[in-house]
Amino acid sequence: MALMEIEAGTLVTPRGVTESARMKLRGKGSLYGETVVTPGFSDAHAHPQVIDAGEGRWSNAYEWIRNRRLKVDEAALRADLDLSSKLAAASMLRSLLDGVTLMALVGRGDANVLAYRKLPVKPRVVVMPTIMDLQAGWPDAWRVTSLLLSVSALDGAIPLGFFIHSIGCVTPESLRAAYSAAKELGVPFSIHLSEGIDELPTLVSLLNLRKGEDSKIIGVHCISGSGYKEYGIRVVHCPLSNLRLYGKTIGRPGEVDAVGSDWPLLLGSAAAAYKAAVKVHGRGWASYLLSKSTVGGYELFGIGWEGDVLVFDEPLEKVLEGSVSPRFVLVKGEVAVEEGRLVKLDLGKDEVDKKVRELIKEAVENYPARCLNLYSSCPTGDGGAGAVR
Repeated sequence: MALMEIEAGTLVTPRGVTESARMKLRGKGSLYGETVVTPGFSDAHAHPQVIDAGEGRWSNAYEWIRNRRLKVDEAALRADLDLSSKLAAASMLRSLLDGVTLMALVGRGDANVLAYRKLPVKPRVVVMPTIMDLQAGWPDAWRVTSLLLSVSALDGAIPLGFFIHSIGCVTPESLRAAYSAAKELGVPFSIHLSEGIDELPTLVSLLNLRKGEDSKIIGVHCISGSGYKEYGIRVVHCPLSNLRLYGKTIGRPGEVDAVGSDWPLLLGSAAAAYKAAVKVHGRGWASYLLSKSTVGGYELFGIGWEGDVLVFDEPLEKVLEGSVSPRFVLVKGEVAVEEGRLVKLDLGKDEVDKKVRELIKEAVENYPARCLNLYSSCPTGDGGAGAVR
């Protein structure tokens, strides 16, 4: 079997930092990097079809959903399978150039699967369709379960899971059904949680969670309340969107299990989220946050990282600052980015960014917002699932 040798001035792995190291992977040739990081960045929460978030600062997620003003009709955009798929592909390619080797994609599940299948070069993915059945046009738990079973039967190589938009935008029945199905199928279960309102007590009550037991729930945001670890809830830190919407983010970096971009086409990739987290929490947390921003997502979803490697020309200090991009990106031992360009596609950041702008323009022109409040059927979130605005 042919082997590729990578020589590193500094090698960063989940086991620690080693100077003057070598690693061997399946493949051919050899590479040298001043700093080599394995695995690459992992985006534990990405909405690839979100192209507009509106303006303003809000006290909580439900206030934002109720009052935001969008340029695009999100429901109509999601209904366009082709455009939704192109946005997902653009999200993956743009993130890959930044060194993101794993993405957990929420939103329209079949569009995300289609994009992944078509791309000749891509990161690893976990596809987690959004459940939001109190909003027209979104599926409930039973429809998502059927989709996951169908995708699994057709392509068992794509890891799958459930994503609940929020407690206030699903029925209690759908929430419970999705959680039960996730446990039965042994797949991830993720939920937007406590964005300005402490929703942990409500979630504990609805799902009958118990302290000291591993709920295996992935909580995204969790900027309010405390005690998530007591119920085995893993926390995904999304500093970019938290700061954009609320002007604050999670204050307990030691409780972070992974990092998410949230809106990769609007705010940047998981690499940008890592940089923002270091800026918020301080340089003293950089090594810890780099670990959570790389291997953290892999561990969260139970994904292997063999062969996922970033090769930088710069020293470790620059990598920890989040101020540099990798020269080479390898996924599953194969070079996906070479000299800052996507292999097989011969595209760099400028070309991909131009395509992103074109896709966003197409979406806004073809599907302009038809009403001010696109989520009027979502509950306020202050009394648990079931109430209607």
